[in-house]
Amino acid sequence: MKGAGKGLLFITLFGWLSVTGAAPPPNQPVQRMFREWQVTCNNLNDCDVRNADENMRIVIRHQAGPNGEATLDIMSFDADKAQGIWLDGKRWQHAIALSDADENNDYASAHSNTLDDIQALIAAAKNAMTLSLASDNEVTASLSGLNAALLFVDDRQGRLNNQTALLKTGDIPAVNVPPRPSAVSPIPVPSAPPLNNAPALIKAVINSQQAVLKQEECEPSAEDIARSEAQPLDAQRALVMVNCGMGAYQSSSVLFITPRRAPEQAKQLILPLPLKDEEGQPNSVSWFTNTGYDPHSAQLFHAARGRGIADCGESAAWRYDGENFRLVSYNRQPSCDGGEPGDWPSVWATPGYADNAASW
Repeated sequence: MKGAGKGLLFITLFGWLSVTGAAPPPNQPVQRMFREWQVTCNNLNDCDVRNADENMRIVIRHQAGPNGEATLDIMSFDADKAQGIWLDGKRWQHAIALSDADENNDYASAHSNTLDDIQALIAAAKNAMTLSLASDNEVTASLSGLNAALLFVDDRQGRLNNQTALLKTGDIPAVNVPPRPSAVSPIPVPSAPPLNNAPALIKAVINSQQAVLKQEECEPSAEDIARSEAQPLDAQRALVMVNCGMGAYQSSSVLFITPRRAPEQAKQLILPLPLKDEEGQPNSVSWFTNTGYDPHSAQLFHAARGRGIADCGESAAWRYDGENFRLVSYNRQPSCDGGEPGDWPSVWATPGYADNAASW
C-alpha cells in the first residue's frame, strides 16, 4: 500500500482495540503457504485451508472452539460430473454429497459439513499425492503440503490429539479445546447531521491537500472530482473521499477526515491492516478501492479485486465510533489462482458483527 503524506491521520485501531497502547490479542491472524496449500487463520482462530490449483479448488474450514463448525468443499472446474472421490486414482469408499454441473454451478463439486466425514477423508488422503472427482483422473489437485497445513491448524486451535482435530486426532475430549471469543460490546454510532456543503468541502480539501495528493500520485480529473464524495462523520467532522481515477472494473480514492468548518485542516486517513507485508513490516491502506461510507451505520467499506474475475483481492469494513475507525472485518486472498469470485478467507472478524462488506 502507498505510504503516508503530510497531514496524515493514522488510526492505529484494530477491532475492539484502542489507541491507548493495549496489548494485541493472543491470536494474531496468519496467512502462509505450505507447498501447494494456503492456511489463513483469523484473530478468532477460525482457519481456512485451501489449495492453489486453478483447475480444482479444495477448501477446508474449521471454526475455533470445542464446537467449531467444520466444512469441506471440493470444486472441479473442468469437470461436469462428480463421480466420487479418487485418491491417487483409487476410489475412496465413503459416502459424501456430490453435485454435477447445473444452472447454478458450471462445475462438479462435493460438500460436507460433518466432521467425521472430513476427518475420514483426511485420514485416507494422508499418504496420497492427488485427489480427483472423476475416475479418469484428468483433473486432479495436488495434496502436497496438506498434512503440514492441517497440522498447523490443529496446533494453533489447541486440538492436537483431540477428538475434534483434523489431522492429529486423539482421545482428548472436545471440551479441552480453547473457546472461541464471544461477542464484544457494540460500537456506538455517533450522531451525524447531514452535510449542506458537500461540493464545497470536496473542493476545499482538494485545493488544500495538493501535497498529499501529489505524494499519493492522485491527480483527479474533472470526472474524478464529480465522482468524489463527502459524508458526515459526526457533528464536527466529515469524511471526504477524493476519487483518483476509474479503472476497468474499480476505482480508488484518497480519504480525508475534514473539520466541517475548517476543511483546509483536513488530515489524510490511512488505516492499518492486520497482516504484515512481505518484509515483515506493518501494512496499511491509503488508497481505498470501491470505497463507500454509510453514516447511518458508521461503516466504511473497501473492496479491491486483484483481477477482473475476483478470484483474488481484499475487502474490509471499519466502523467509526466518534473518535476512531475500528476494523470489524478483513478478508484477503493474495494469489490469483482461480476459485469462486469474492471467496476470500477471513483474516479479521469481530464477534457480534455481520460481515456486510462487498467483497468484489
